[in-house]
Amino acid sequence: MVRLAPLNARNPSSAGRHTVKVRVDPERCQGHTLCAMIAPKAFQLDDIDGHSSAVAEEVPADQEEPVREAAHSCPERAVRLF
Repeated sequence: MVRLAPLNARNPSSAGRHTVKVRVDPERCQGHTLCAMIAPKAFQLDDIDGHSSAVAEEVPADQEEPVREAAHSCPERAVRLF
């Protein structure tokens, strides 16, 4: 199951804005690379096996939508938002 941050977390003011965070579970990731194709600024791929990791745990506001789509699209459900 993908856990998504509340949709009301998009308040642009830093006071009261919930920061969306992302992690890739290395045990679940199978290197399909969909996350990096959907949100290339948020995910990096290992040169050897193609497994993904987050560029940074905190997701910039302008990357929230593509990161949410990447989490939803991951066939292994390895991308976690919190």
